Amino acid sequence: MSPVIRRAQGFTLVELLIAMALLMVVLTIAFNIFSGSNKLVETDTGRVMAQQNAQTALDLMAADVRQAGENLELDLGISGVEFSDTANSITVRRSIPPQASGIKLARLPLCAVSGTTAQIVGPVPGSSTATARCTYSDGNSDNEDDNVAPWRTYFSAQGGKPQAALLYRPASGSTPALIKSTTVRTIQAQQIETVAGTTVRRVSVVLGTAVPSDFTPANNSLLILVDERRYMLLGTELRLALGGQTDSEAQPMAFGVTDLKLSAALTGPTETVTSMDLTSSFRRVASVSVGLTAQNSGQGKLSTRTFTATIFPRNIETARSTSGAK
Repeated sequence: MSPVIRRAQGFTLVELLIAMALLMVVLTIAFNIFSGSNKLVETDTGRVMAQQNAQTALDLMAADVRQAGENLELDLGISGVEFSDTANSITVRRSIPPQASGIKLARLPLCAVSGTTAQIVGPVPGSSTATARCTYSDGNSDNEDDNVAPWRTYFSAQGGKPQAALLYRPASGSTPALIKSTTVRTIQAQQIETVAGTTVRRVSVVLGTAVPSDFTPANNSLLILVDERRYMLLGTELRLALGGQTDSEAQPMAFGVTDLKLSAALTGPTETVTSMDLTSSFRRVASVSVGLTAQNSGQGKLSTRTFTATIFPRNIETARSTSGAK
């Protein structure tokens, strides 16, 4: 009997090529499904990140605007909000609440001025007699002027950091009142010296900028501390400056912000404005509108969202009912 010749077990070249072709088809389908799902996830992630980024910042801004003007010295004609849609910035001002002792921070007089240094207690250099406004008073016997002591306490509570302040010149005759923003960087140590046999005490503060010539001891100018929060759009960063922080010291609040829209609805007469300055009529404000447009990209996918809020400052009615308030 002739031996049976058996064919070696295995795949032919044709079979291998068919199998590889089928495998490529399966892998292509799987890759397309994965790529589509990944793009969908990236798009949704970008949208969520843009929403969280801008919405959180907008919520914080709205909370501050809602408290604008709280306990503010309305008799001075200070606006609780100052903004410019063109400059993409908004400032919210409030009065600093009384300290733990219940003592409210006093408005301090300008007793002498030299560049960025403003003397707030004591006679002018070379004199032993102070005006009534600048006379040193220590009713608590704590070796500190009664009006300066709460200022020092407040600065200490803020870590000694610069604080926002206002220079105020009262109206006189036909000359209107004048208000300018500034910062108090430090409160200097009390200076004690003897002039013509009299013990003289002086206290001075250092401001962030030189005192303008409009503010002098002769026209009864004052220095007033305020709680100030400034939001600004720098490039694509929304930043927040607290107290006396400069623009460069402001902290980032949101990234990828492309626009900050600001406006206010006013009454008496009714109108909409896109800017208000330091002395604009705060009591005319009905509402403030804020809009943030933010972008977020994920693997080249750009998501853009706009968030808006209309805020009704809760202190407006108090401003309207305050006699002589602006």
